[in-house]
Amino acid sequence: MSDVINNGVKLVGETMLPGASLFLDGNLVNGAVHTAAAAAAVYFMAPWAVVLVVADSFSKSVTGKNIWEQVNIGKKPAEAEVVAA
Repeated sequence: MSDVINNGVKLVGETMLPGASLFLDGNLVNGAVHTAAAAAAVYFMAPWAVVLVVADSFSKSVTGKNIWEQVNIGKKPAEAEVVAA
């Protein structure tokens, strides 16, 4: 039950400051990168792009994988591929 509460607190934190979940984990550098990426997304792209940064930050905090690794779940690892000689 405490994981659910912790994840809820992280998600609420992400709505206030992108990268907050990583800051709460003690990962200050990665949290700062996500905060800067969110600011750049607002300035250079569009405000909706912040949703991708927040999703990546929360995913990295909760599962240890970034959002791109979550999307590529079906992809075979490099060592599992067979290379023809």
